[in-house]
Amino acid sequence: MKLTKEEKKFWQRHFHIEKAEDIPKEWGTFKRIDSEEDDDFFYFLSLRVTSILEIHLKETLVTDAGIKHISKFKDLEILYLRNHKKITKESIPYFNKMESLLSLNITKTKITLTDICELLNNQSLKEVFLDSEDKEENILEKAFELKERMPNCNVYLDTSFNTDVFGNPLKPIF
Repeated sequence: MKLTKEEKKFWQRHFHIEKAEDIPKEWGTFKRIDSEEDDDFFYFLSLRVTSILEIHLKETLVTDAGIKHISKFKDLEILYLRNHKKITKESIPYFNKMESLLSLNITKTKITLTDICELLNNQSLKEVFLDSEDKEENILEKAFELKERMPNCNVYLDTSFNTDVFGNPLKPIF
């Protein structure tokens, strides 16, 4: 299938690819930090790439609309979305659709523990990292609620890792 004019500009600009047949359908890891990738970037990427295993984004221009496009990638196991102030609870239904998703990092986004408790229900998830807006007594109540709904998922608050700087495991909130 031939590239449209807009697609051709996208693939040339970002990946120096000239022809549709040269675009890999399956990718391993995609990483960007403090970069210009936005919702349109993931729209064009999702038109040709069917599978990405890991996406690591920190301080890009991605919003909830970009998460909708990211949710189209099959086999996505790790989604790291640190420091995206325009990612909100509107993205949670897309997280729920990601059937292969094992790890989700949404630290420093607008998504709260309350939002996760109310909306997240992805049974494939093994770990979620997010920031907490709550007082300690409310955290435990929400933790029990989440654990009941998603028994195989560990939730980590106010950290982006499941180990400390020395490699020692951190305890999830439940």
